[in-house]
Amino acid sequence: MNRVLQRLLVLAAATGGLLLVFFLVVRPAYLNWGSTPGERVRALPGDELVPNAVDGTTRAITIEARAEDVWPWLAQTGQDRGGFYSFDLLENLVGCEMPTVDRLRPEKQTWQIGDKLWMYPPGKAGGAGFATLRVLEPGRALGFGTRVVGTTLDEPENGSWSFILEPSGIRTSRLLMRGRGPARPSLLGTAFDRSIFEPIHYFMERRMLIGIKELAETGRRDRTGNNIQIAYWVIAFTLCVLAAIFVLTRDNWRRPLAAFILAAVVFQILTLAQPPLWIGIVLIIAAAAILRKPTPRIARTEVLGVSHA
Repeated sequence: MNRVLQRLLVLAAATGGLLLVFFLVVRPAYLNWGSTPGERVRALPGDELVPNAVDGTTRAITIEARAEDVWPWLAQTGQDRGGFYSFDLLENLVGCEMPTVDRLRPEKQTWQIGDKLWMYPPGKAGGAGFATLRVLEPGRALGFGTRVVGTTLDEPENGSWSFILEPSGIRTSRLLMRGRGPARPSLLGTAFDRSIFEPIHYFMERRMLIGIKELAETGRRDRTGNNIQIAYWVIAFTLCVLAAIFVLTRDNWRRPLAAFILAAVVFQILTLAQPPLWIGIVLIIAAAAILRKPTPRIARTEVLGVSHA
């Protein structure tokens, strides 16, 4: 067996271990981020859109503001309204054309059953980038009918995405987001959902919840911090790729393998946990330090000897 094949098998084994931990530990932790056990099992507006749902998530956040002060921000959610308060840089890189200024737009806060929640400009992607309002409780809930990835516009809606706002104190409220969908008909579709769609939807939705919280509490959100987070993700992913290349090309492959595993773990932490920025930079430096090729011991000895002389 040649060296490259051996190294590829080592990388495959490491990747398999990382995926196992992801599905057994990481995925269950983020599926229902922020919600309580009671909120996860409680019936919420919009559940009736998919009565026999197999897949579902309930995510939530506490906002230090009255529900009536949060509602205007929630009500103007949408690409053609106030945006989604998430990672605008990522959204606009794929052509979403989200608003670049956060402000209340009273003319964009009214809804009627049948209105479209645009996630992508109407003139792009064949006009398919929308969900349709099916449940409306002004001041409390917006429930949208959706289609899972792979469902055409000619087919019935088979998913739901609901936003529920509830008072939780004199000046606090809870914002819940619930998504429900059917079982996927194929193993490939299930694999796509679990490994790609779910984590991407989670970290965008999590940032949306945080964005609404920031706006309702302070009137502004940390766009700069969001962009720095994305830069961290790019760096961590690049370190992971470089480490994989070094596993295949360097004589001593163990150190790059450790860097590959650490960089992959750091990438998951940065995207899914989204820690404070200072923690992110510490994690990136740690991964980069392991990846750096150490100075050979002989060379260090010679340098020290010359210096001593």
